[in-house]
Amino acid sequence: MPEAKFSVAIARDIAQYVTAQGGDMDGLCRAAGIDRAWLADPDRQIAGDCLKALWREAVAQTHDPDLGLHLGEAFDLAAIGIVGYVLLNCQTYGQALEKLARYTHLFSQGVAISHRVTNGWVQCDCAVLGDVQNYLLDEPRHPIESTFSALLTATQQLTGQPLKLYGVWFQHPQPGNVAEHDRIFQTPVQFAQPINRLAFPASCLDWPVKSANASLLAVFEQHATALLSAQNQGYAQKVGQTISQNLQGDVPSLEAIAHALAISPRQLQRELKNENTSYQRLVDDTRRELALRHLQDPEVSIHDMAFLLGFSEPSAFHRAFKRWTGQTPRHYRLGQSFD
Repeated sequence: MPEAKFSVAIARDIAQYVTAQGGDMDGLCRAAGIDRAWLADPDRQIAGDCLKALWREAVAQTHDPDLGLHLGEAFDLAAIGIVGYVLLNCQTYGQALEKLARYTHLFSQGVAISHRVTNGWVQCDCAVLGDVQNYLLDEPRHPIESTFSALLTATQQLTGQPLKLYGVWFQHPQPGNVAEHDRIFQTPVQFAQPINRLAFPASCLDWPVKSANASLLAVFEQHATALLSAQNQGYAQKVGQTISQNLQGDVPSLEAIAHALAISPRQLQRELKNENTSYQRLVDDTRRELALRHLQDPEVSIHDMAFLLGFSEPSAFHRAFKRWTGQTPRHYRLGQSFD
């Protein structure tokens, strides 16, 4: 079963909030098993186990039993990167919810957000996905409460109007004290329900977005769509691309590639096995593709090529190339068959 990934922007948002409360950034990153440098990479995805550990450490450092709710109150749309910019340039609140549903997977592969209109009311659902390895199935409270609290904050940012709810449902059990839930949602909150849901009047969907810009929306959507397409690549393709980018005299280790993809080496091996390949096979395939490409450039010597592809000596490259093509590199370059 594949593992749900999450944007590092979520981790950055949590870490920045906690440090603003006097928390320890290095301690947060250490507890979550993430490199602090990752927080500056807007396109990086991290594993759910990292976020699970980060939430636990964040609660421990802040001593805040309602951390998710309070984090959502402090939410800024820029925190979710390109998706935030898409929402800021929609024409109406209804369009913003549609785009949010479409691009949710860019920042969270663990939930699906959707909405529908029933009898004049909008039912906005946040479903925790069960067809992937998903930490939200085990510890949903703070992430889901943060999502709903953040949606209220984002609505105010987008439209300048507060979202008046008539109902809030959470799947997780009721915590001991719900005073903060009552204050933030301003309506009775029900727990241990079949779905995570907010309900509000359908007329809200027509609210204009203050910063609407159709031209910018088209630009940001084009980028978001490209990111969504890239995200749907399998691990074999991602690993091949990362090997190619890092194959410069030395073959990158499995551990180095796993680190670059923000996944544990063991999990990466499992993902590749699920795709009927292996790390060594991908190294071999990548070397072959690069060798064929380099041989089209007469300025690159075969000796230099062997070094670039991470072979210890030219003879090892010759043996590998003959295994790949049945020819020596020289004969392949000359376009002659080798018998």
